Amino acid sequence: MRIAAMAAGAVGGYFGARMAAAGHDVFFIARGANLAAIRKNGLKIESVHGDIHLPKPNVTDDPKTVGPVDIVLFAVKLWDTEKAAEMTKPLVGPDTRVITFQNGVDSVDRIRPILGAEHTVGGVTYIATTIASPGVISHTSAFAKLRFGRSDKKPDDKLNAFVEAGKAAKLDIALSADIVRERWE
Repeated sequence: MRIAAMAAGAVGGYFGARMAAAGHDVFFIARGANLAAIRKNGLKIESVHGDIHLPKPNVTDDPKTVGPVDIVLFAVKLWDTEKAAEMTKPLVGPDTRVITFQNGVDSVDRIRPILGAEHTVGGVTYIATTIASPGVISHTSAFAKLRFGRSDKKPDDKLNAFVEAGKAAKLDIALSADIVRERWE
């Protein structure tokens, strides 16, 4: 799968790195010191589930250079939501799914008008990660779960394919039976 991590922080960087290590075509969107460090030293994950070092990951600060992907792991700080959603537009093709993995219950409602309801998917993650230093993500919890789904609960082949790809990458990943309720929980 073609996946973009918007952005390559503690959540997007961790799950994006796991998918890249499993052989998927992952593009990391980063900026500032994090971008410079990843370009120079690669992306490092220090984890209780095993360390990863991606020496030459696909990293950029310009989503236009990537083009449409299958899945966007939308994991930016809530205060950057609208700006990051605008930057995400070049990553979105006819069948792209943008899955929000943000704190706050209103992220879907904030990006839906920018990226379109057909592309926007609610998600939650259960993980303890931090950026230990630019280009280095520290994962300190035994848990690292991704749950997501369409608000209308309709079947979605793209999301099913992402679940299967994530399971093959040994992620704890599943579709949520009711993502609206789960986001509030």
